[in-house]
Amino acid sequence: MTSSKIRFTREEFLPLWTALRERIIGYFESLGKAIDPFGRKDFWVVDDDLGIALVEIEITTLELLDPPVIYALRDMLREYPGFAITVSVALPGTNWPGMGIALVQGEIVDGLKRSFLPPPYCNLHYFGSRPEQPTAPGR
Repeated sequence: MTSSKIRFTREEFLPLWTALRERIIGYFESLGKAIDPFGRKDFWVVDDDLGIALVEIEITTLELLDPPVIYALRDMLREYPGFAITVSVALPGTNWPGMGIALVQGEIVDGLKRSFLPPPYCNLHYFGSRPEQPTAPGR
């Protein structure tokens, strides 16, 4: 996911990853969204530190795909060079294929499968985004 040439030592990486993760949580909470792994939740920010400059978000409410929300996440990354954010759609009770948005070095990579999204979300557009590149068979 991250194609940055920036490399971090463990001592540099962990505080940056933690700060970005906490900032995302604070932003979503400021929108009135809940994070509760054992009850009602609108989103989950993966808390497994895999040692890569990536913060993974799972959303369970489509409101978090609204362009201003995605733009705010993209803009947050300016303060965290070398990091990326993924926003995966994980709505309970749906049997949708994997889909989401990747934010990498100021770029929005749109991997939403709009044919599964209800109105008005099937018509979302992110200014300046590019579509996700399809994965070759067997990869």
